[in-house]
Amino acid sequence: MRLTFAAACLALCAAAPLRAQDTPCAALAGPPDSPVSSLLHRVHDPAPAIAACRAALAAAPDDPLPALHLARALLTADPHDPEILSLLTTPGRAALPLADWMIGQLYEYGLAGLPANERQARDLYTETCTRGWPAPDSAPACIALALMQLEGRGGPADESAGFNRLRNLCEAGQGRACTESAFQHDLRGDSEPAHIAALFAQGCASGDLLGCSQYGFRLELGEGVAPDIAAARALYDLACEGGEPQGCSNLGEVYRSGLGVPPDIAAAVRYFDLGCAGQDSYACVTLGDMLANGRGVPVDRPRARALFDQACALGDPEGCDLADSLR
Repeated sequence: MRLTFAAACLALCAAAPLRAQDTPCAALAGPPDSPVSSLLHRVHDPAPAIAACRAALAAAPDDPLPALHLARALLTADPHDPEILSLLTTPGRAALPLADWMIGQLYEYGLAGLPANERQARDLYTETCTRGWPAPDSAPACIALALMQLEGRGGPADESAGFNRLRNLCEAGQGRACTESAFQHDLRGDSEPAHIAALFAQGCASGDLLGCSQYGFRLELGEGVAPDIAAARALYDLACEGGEPQGCSNLGEVYRSGLGVPPDIAAAVRYFDLGCAGQDSYACVTLGDMLANGRGVPVDRPRARALFDQACALGDPEGCDLADSLR
């Protein structure tokens, strides 16, 4: 899932010897080969990312990229840290499409000390997308706007405009737009499985790792496409290696169930652990069940309950029920 940054966001101060995406800050705060896609993925280990990005920002205070990466690392460590907003609104970063998109996310979800305000978020996405597109760094705001139009959040629903926007973005090579379009059609049940699978495949081909995970799942099930478990496993591995948690969770299931490979519980636990760390509730529940019931691993009920609690906090009702059953 490799979108490109606008030229202004790739600019470095004259003293910087490396491109921004080659720095330890970018490497720790997200996939180093694309600043945009790194902002779409979770930082798995925020403490070293925060330290590296503070150092990068001190060395190049006029470069907006370390500030954006630092903001998302802080967001992972503490979603209510008010420094996040100040990093995004410092003069020189304000009105950058990615900074504005991130501020929209803060309003949409009520983070960094801001009250949840979907109308404010939608207005900001609209302004950012209208002002910036077709510059690639405005794509996240355009995708967020399309989803709010489709779901009628922050303003009136407009399915036609939302789907048209996602289609145009997808055709322009923005893989996440293809993936989100597939999810929306699947949710509405208004498209054939083959069309949904094709959209996930297009998202994956454009570099969206979530699209790769989802297309792999269709290949595993043979849903809208001929079944091919070996190809599915390869896509899960690609996605997980790139930090996409559903890819790790799906890979865990491959090894737990022996789908095209000999069962390997140790590998399954490792991949479910990665998926859960990336906030995929299915991985948390599945690993918790293995530990609670000794399914191929020693029983560890305290850790199982912690995993169920984590799934519950992520909105998974099964995790809540299982956590209660262990109290």
